[in-house]
Amino acid sequence: MLRRRALPLAVVGLFSFVVAACNSPTANEQLASLLSSSARCERPPGGAAPTGRGHPALTGHTTVPLAGMPFAVAVSGKGVVYVTQGHAGSAVRADLPSTVLSAPFAVGDLPSQVRIHPNGQTAYVSNQDAQTVTVVDVATNQAFATVPVPAGSTLTLGLSPEGDHLYALTDFYGVYVINTATRQVIDSIPSSATGSLLTGVAFHPLAPCMYIAARDEGAIRTVDLREDSVVHTDAVSGARIQNVAVSLDGRLLFATDIQRSKLLVRDLTTEGSTFLEYAIGSGQVRNAFDVAVTPDNSQVYVSTLADGKVYVLDRATRALVDSIVTGGSARYIGFSRTGAHAVIANEMGWVDFLYDDPHAASPVCLRPPAGTAPAGFGHPGLSRRDSVALDGTPFAVAVSPAGVVYVTQALAASAVRADLPSTTFSAPFPVGYLPSQVRMSPDGRTAYVSDQDAGTITFISVATNQAFGTAIVPEGSILTTGLSPDGSRLYALTDYYGVYVIDTATRQVIGQIPNAGTLLTGVAFHPFAPCMYVAARDEGTIRTVDLRNNTVVRTDAVTGARIQNVAVSRDGSVLFATDIERSKLLVRDLPSGSATFLEYPIGTPQRRNAFDVAVTPDNARVYVSTLADGKVYVLDRATRVVLDSVRTGGSARYIGFNASGTHAIVANEVGWVNFIH
Repeated sequence: MLRRRALPLAVVGLFSFVVAACNSPTANEQLASLLSSSARCERPPGGAAPTGRGHPALTGHTTVPLAGMPFAVAVSGKGVVYVTQGHAGSAVRADLPSTVLSAPFAVGDLPSQVRIHPNGQTAYVSNQDAQTVTVVDVATNQAFATVPVPAGSTLTLGLSPEGDHLYALTDFYGVYVINTATRQVIDSIPSSATGSLLTGVAFHPLAPCMYIAARDEGAIRTVDLREDSVVHTDAVSGARIQNVAVSLDGRLLFATDIQRSKLLVRDLTTEGSTFLEYAIGSGQVRNAFDVAVTPDNSQVYVSTLADGKVYVLDRATRALVDSIVTGGSARYIGFSRTGAHAVIANEMGWVDFLYDDPHAASPVCLRPPAGTAPAGFGHPGLSRRDSVALDGTPFAVAVSPAGVVYVTQALAASAVRADLPSTTFSAPFPVGYLPSQVRMSPDGRTAYVSDQDAGTITFISVATNQAFGTAIVPEGSILTTGLSPDGSRLYALTDYYGVYVIDTATRQVIGQIPNAGTLLTGVAFHPFAPCMYVAARDEGTIRTVDLRNNTVVRTDAVTGARIQNVAVSRDGSVLFATDIERSKLLVRDLPSGSATFLEYPIGTPQRRNAFDVAVTPDNARVYVSTLADGKVYVLDRATRVVLDSVRTGGSARYIGFNASGTHAIVANEVGWVNFIH
């Protein structure tokens, strides 16, 4: 067996060296070096944790979708985040504080773990069954070398605190030691000493000691890195130990017991100490997974596979401080160097970013301000009501500022165009399968059509009526879409996967709001505040989302209702919603923060009737379409008195207005479009 040169012992004059070192800018490094040379791994020294660091405030939580089974996480000292995609042979990158993920880049098959060198220049990715470690240049995200591992599957990787050695932990072949400078295996620790199925690894911050977990044995072995030899074994009866971590002062060893969902804790400074056990979450089998200590040494994070949560415990007392709902199955956890951010990979298809949100203390969306509606606009005079035939199930409507009208044909995978004041339609043009909604950019140049069951949004050039790009959502059927008032973000509302946030410039999904409810059919935006309103139809709920952090800040439920769509008055004072179950218009005052919805009957009180709601550009009237009555009801916006009803026949779906308010366009699924002017 190859041996590295043992570190020289230096115990003479320890006290005087420590006193002198305390005045040095590199005191911690010098002290750690001296302690490393003399420490016994059976009883390593405790010390002081690094100062000037913190832990995530947990006021901000952003979920970013990521395909390919997000698994392992590493964060460099400069805030570069790598997340591996276990089933895609790739990884993605974010640069904190941004939570935007890069396009995937190749890192080798089955990337089971990733570590970043202390200098931040190189990342190391273990390729579980390929018997390799891929070496990646962080500056370019390009792999530039591979290190062969002689045998076995590499289940996880350890990187020494100095970054000079990698430790490849395998299934049945022990640990291989790799020199990071030469990229050569220079030593090994046989499985007869380490045990098998090595899933966890951690390093002591002050002593040359490594801790490795042999999962199904329920054992943690202590390795003296000066000789790469096992010097101590701890076994916990009934446990299967998944991962390990050491407190940043070197005093405590933490371990997750995935079998019994427990956190195990041992005092390292007391030789022969035993593990204390703390229950984590539901206590079911295959639950507690990763454990990580915050950079300020004050808290311990434990991820869970079954509970879909990350539990936050006080490091000293192990009291539960908080639990973060991630959903899915939370895997590995990483922290930024300062502790301001936590990053959690979730194998079900997303990454959670936790941080201090500066907007949390100003919950404007709970009581958004009212303002003055735009002046100089009107509403349709209702004197002319033209009906233009259109096959393919006319469904959604959008009107550009210049008066370009798009109407989707749900069962024809196409749309048509009219240029107001003309009511003549163009020939149909393809927009994607089952076009459930269409929105126009504020400049009128681009239309966005959601293709319901294809999980795509087609980007259309309005100048040519030709598709030029597609955005893809990871999961679900897109029931409707919202476009932010500035046109920079699309919000794809799905059946069972919440809301996906799409950057319209890059056509990339950059965020997810998973807790927005199910069967999301309605969306509206406040005209003066960064607030979005999302209707979960069959729950009878409307959730208020703060768009500064994509966080649900309020949920309103209406007993007995199924809420189809929502709209906000042009002065921002009133939220309107259609109850398709009881055919009612629901109205809530926004500036007061009232939780009460006033209810106004619409047409005949039958099921599946009131559908869309829209406010005229002058803020004077509210239009409500109906499926069963075959009418559009026109109400006074302030009093909710019915002023008129426009007989459309058939089943009136979505309503659109031109910018000046002279025209209303109503799609009718039975086979025509009504122009009201």
